[in-house]
Formats: sequence, structure tokens, C-alpha cells
Amino acid sequence: MSEFSPLYHQFKILPHNEELYLLAFTHSSFNGMVGTRHQDYERLEFLGDSIIGMVTSELCYSYHPDMEQGELSILKAQFIRTQSEASYCRRLGLSKFIRVGASFQGSVEDAPSVLEDVFESFIGAVYLDQGLDFTYKMVRGFFEADIKAGRIEVAQNPKSTLQEAMQADKKESVSYKILSEDGPSHDKLFVAAVYFDNEELGRGEGKNKKAAETAAAADALAKMAQNPKKEQA
Repeated sequence: MSEFSPLYHQFKILPHNEELYLLAFTHSSFNGMVGTRHQDYERLEFLGDSIIGMVTSELCYSYHPDMEQGELSILKAQFIRTQSEASYCRRLGLSKFIRVGASFQGSVEDAPSVLEDVFESFIGAVYLDQGLDFTYKMVRGFFEADIKAGRIEVAQNPKSTLQEAMQADKKESVSYKILSEDGPSHDKLFVAAVYFDNEELGRGEGKNKKAAETAAAADALAKMAQNPKKEQA
């Protein structure tokens, strides 16, 4: 009996190539222990990430017709961020199949980035083994109820929310620049701007650089929700 039999039963998979699933759950640290190279989940992760992006984009679009493009990107980012995908990995019981090497520090359950990667690589493996129709229905089942009920969260951390929203479809990072610094040393006022792909997204003021950058991010998020052209598709 295969070590993945419970997995196949859970997701109604009739496997054609079990090697794909072995790769999907193999962390790069495992290579060092067994003397192999590139026999891990990283390439499958790349593939799975694209499939998740396609399905979550469609679900956000379909279930939230009142939202503009910028709002849809913010909503989508809430479901494809590291912590969210790690929670799906745990919820689906995927973490118990992960193989790591002796050099791996700690527990995979306490490594959200690894759980996120495995969630994506598993979907990549299913796609190659079962085809697009099967994988689409499976991934849609993971996200549909959550996205249907989803709402844009109040930004507790505007900088992180903006970064996630802008990276929902691209991997580039936003950047910040202090535009001015006025006032005496004990009562300074900083003005910051945030940029993406050389375009200014927002500005903000604060008593220190961090506060000004946070205000700029909040301004950018507000503009994205009101003006879809500010969001980079």
C-alpha cells in the first residue's frame, strides 16, 4: 500500500504517476540527507501557484460583482498570503506527508512558508497527474465557500496588506521613499510615498519614517479600492 493512499482516498485521486506526489512533499533539505539534487517540490510549487491564482481570481470575480479591480486584488491577496495557504495545508492534512532532512530546524507545523509551498506543490502535482478539469474542481472546492463569504479586512497592517495585494499576480515588491522631513528634532513631520513599478500609489505623513510609510500604504489601499487603474494587473 502506498504511503499516499489516505491522500488519494481523501481527494478521490486515481494516481498515474506517484513520483509527482513524492516530489510534492519533499523539502529541499531532504536532498542533502539522501545525496540527491533538485528532487523536491520547488518546480511543482511554481506550477501550483499559477493554478491557485487562476481559480481564486475567478471566484473573487464571480462572487463579488460589486467590487472594482483594486478591491478584488486586495480580497484575493487575503486568501493566497502565506498564512492563509498554510492554514489550508493544515486543514487538509497535507502537512503529515512532508519529508524534510536532518538539517531542517524545528517542526514543519511551525513553518508557514513550507506549508504554503507544499499546498502549492501538491496542487501542481495533481494538475500534472490528473489534468486541468479535475484540479480546477478540487481547488475551487478548497476556496469557494471562504471566498464567497469573504470581505475585505480592515487593514491592521497597511504595509503588509498593500504588499500582498500588489503581489497577488506579480512578484515585484513595493518600495517607499521619504519625500520630505520638516520641523525641529523633537517634533519632525515626515512625508513618504509608496511606489510599484515606478508608479506612485499613495502618500502619507507621520511623526517618524515608519508612521509616514504606513500612512502612504493606507492611502494607496484606499485609492486602489476607489480607482481600479491604480492596481497593477
